[in-house]
Amino acid sequence: MDKFELFNKWIAALFEGLEKEVDQETRKKILEYCGRICATHHRSIETVKSLKKNARDIDDLLGKINRQKDFWCGKWLRENDIIYSICEKCGCPMVIMSVIELRPLLCECSRGWVRAVFEAALGKPVEVKLEKAIGRGDSICKYIVRIKE
Repeated sequence: MDKFELFNKWIAALFEGLEKEVDQETRKKILEYCGRICATHHRSIETVKSLKKNARDIDDLLGKINRQKDFWCGKWLRENDIIYSICEKCGCPMVIMSVIELRPLLCECSRGWVRAVFEAALGKPVEVKLEKAIGRGDSICKYIVRIKE
């Protein structure tokens, strides 16, 4: 067994263990934490903070974010106090690179990434709802971001 195969089996066992042994709310928190780490590791937070410095307002910032190559799987749009994005393919870098298989729990990791990025971009706590998810069997992923009051 090579290292890659061992890693895949280990990750599969980790997810299986989380799904069998850990309550749903704790699983979500753990995967959201992983998404925040991903946002830091891939310099996504650093990127949005840099873009924010020269942005006139939220719409200008979203435009700057949308122009970043390979930053996200869809475009970010705003309607009143809601920011949202629709992705037609999974945006998880580990899934894209075939490091791990797509599974529903990974969607919570992506939700954590979105939360970390938008809290950095807006400088305020946000709430992120994952309305639809490819990893859960939907045809798209739809993220909704709201600033917490």
